[in-house]
Amino acid sequence: MPADQIASRPSGGQSAVLAVPAARPLTDAGMDAVRAQFPALSREHDGRSYVYLDGPGGTQVPRGTIDAMVGYLARFNANHEGAFPTSEESDAMLAEVHAAAADYLGAADAGEIVFGQNMTTLTFALSRAVGRTLKHGDEVVVTRLDHDANVAPWLALQEERGVRVRWVGVHEEDCTLDMDGLERALGPRTRLVAVGLASNAVGTLNPVPRIVEMAHAAGALTYVDAVHAAPHVPLDVASLGTDFLVCSPYKFFGPHLGLLYGRRDVLEGLDAYKVRPATSELPGKWETGTPPGESLAGLLATFGYLEWLGATFGPGGSGGGSGAATTRRARLRAAMGVIGATERGLARRALTALGGVPGLRLRGIVDPNRLAERVPTFAFTLAGHSPREVATELGRRGIAVWDGDYYAYELIRALRLAESGGMVRVGFVHYNTAAEIDRLVEALAEITGRSSAVKGEA
Repeated sequence: MPADQIASRPSGGQSAVLAVPAARPLTDAGMDAVRAQFPALSREHDGRSYVYLDGPGGTQVPRGTIDAMVGYLARFNANHEGAFPTSEESDAMLAEVHAAAADYLGAADAGEIVFGQNMTTLTFALSRAVGRTLKHGDEVVVTRLDHDANVAPWLALQEERGVRVRWVGVHEEDCTLDMDGLERALGPRTRLVAVGLASNAVGTLNPVPRIVEMAHAAGALTYVDAVHAAPHVPLDVASLGTDFLVCSPYKFFGPHLGLLYGRRDVLEGLDAYKVRPATSELPGKWETGTPPGESLAGLLATFGYLEWLGATFGPGGSGGGSGAATTRRARLRAAMGVIGATERGLARRALTALGGVPGLRLRGIVDPNRLAERVPTFAFTLAGHSPREVATELGRRGIAVWDGDYYAYELIRALRLAESGGMVRVGFVHYNTAAEIDRLVEALAEITGRSSAVKGEA
């Protein structure tokens, strides 16, 4: 990787992307109530609880989600727009899950919500449609901090349409975007800026409102990958100001799906790749083929779980009954407040604990005073051990983590770690506990050959 693609970090830092609603972290009793909602968390390994730190690759799902998927298949499994009761019931559920997703993303119009197989598939579909509007020499801006699903679809336009792709680098010391480089990349031919809300590798939160403002000032659309941010921070497309935002419900406690927000006027103005008899109305214009009813029923139940979390443990909640939030949107935002408060405690403990492991090098933002600029996803290398070896040894101890590049293809190469196997990645969500962090650090101490465990402090 050329040296000029990694810039020196300017002073002053970067502000948090969105304010998290004020809330208190889960108490021990609250954590017990939350964990009881997730059947997978009862799994054991060699007589001890299994530790799921693989959340960045996909979170576990609550019982209600599983029941809703089974219930859909058992009671009203039917194709779309039929003139009979099961199809009508299925269509009513589809309308409701679009409305719930709009509340979750802060969209005012359920017609701006599009479901698909996953984020990658949706992004390729949108990039092809956007590509139809581009001319030779038009420019798209991508970053070296992003998951390749928000890079490769735009790179394909370079070959297919003669579009020029311009790159934004990263600051190696804390894995943040080179914002000065972004400013230099923007120009009169810029047509779209693709950027992540949070890094799936190192947890960096990007200043997306500022990026959107810069892109719009240049006359460009913005495409925001919120897959990794969705389990951790409140999503509000109105506050972000973006034209598109995409995420994956299986990363925020739901089934395997993709979820896209697109501004109505932009979605209506683009030509979708679809079969000829399909509707041209939103969102059906973009939802090609038969909808996955059981998965969408499960997602609706996932939103229900988040509503319960916000109503029970958010401001005004009793810890076991209805809270003060009176709308679904308010309950969902309250849930993200509880999640954020709980995860900040986990992140602080993890930074302290992992920092005490000999030979362990964390990448990204490691200053506890900058927790607002990251989510609780941590990537590291361990001296004398390959990432795959560390992941394997942790797996033998009942601790699930990822290793490699996790499709953060450009970042791993910018950090010069590709040939050595990338990094180990651990990710915490609100159902993880401080005891699980201690388990992780104890296991790492065993791997490094230490006789006593290294533990962090709360």
